[in-house]
Amino acid sequence: MRLRIALSAFVAALAAAAAFAPVGGATNECRGIQACIRVPGPWVVVPPQGRALYLLTCPGGRSVVGGLDAQVTSRDVRVSFDARLGAPVQPGVTTTRYALFSAVSLSGKVQAFQPLLGCVPVQGGGGRSTVSASVSPPGQSLEYRSHVTILSPGSVGFSRISCQGKEKLVDSWSSLAFRTKLPPPLGNATRVTTTKAVIGKRVIVTATASDGLSIDAHAIVQAGAECAP
Repeated sequence: MRLRIALSAFVAALAAAAAFAPVGGATNECRGIQACIRVPGPWVVVPPQGRALYLLTCPGGRSVVGGLDAQVTSRDVRVSFDARLGAPVQPGVTTTRYALFSAVSLSGKVQAFQPLLGCVPVQGGGGRSTVSASVSPPGQSLEYRSHVTILSPGSVGFSRISCQGKEKLVDSWSSLAFRTKLPPPLGNATRVTTTKAVIGKRVIVTATASDGLSIDAHAIVQAGAECAP
């Protein structure tokens, strides 16, 4: 019994360490998942104060998120994601075809994180929990939509996204990221300025890249919208 307890504690410690693993370690988005599709995201800039959001989507339309992980440029970067209500906790119930990652930096400096998805084929859904007649169940889960614009040195780009049909815009975001395998020099983050405007339920992000932006940074800007059905 003592051996089992010690082993469980050791596994839990490894899982906690992996949650804050810096760049260079093995990633776990597909660990224990059969027929898993790895989907690496770009390196998303995390400001010294505030929060960075990035929406990463499974390829095609017939897979859902089965596992997640992230790489970071510092252990001071903390990453989480939004999940839906539902039971049991499993792909297709508490996750959907995309995941909205959220990151904050405790270092007081610009940092970056790379979101990672492990996607699995759709294989039916699970049940939903029920509630008593004296209370109301929550409304439909929020929908997240995004659009990405590519930037080159000295360019101005516009990224636009809006809620659809009768959906209501609840919140919005804009994120600067770099599509590189390894984290790019974080000095590139200072060479792009962004402004966000919300008109009705449309989100418009204007991004301006200076001539000093490295062409090898492969900079992009994501405009995101949080929509209520």
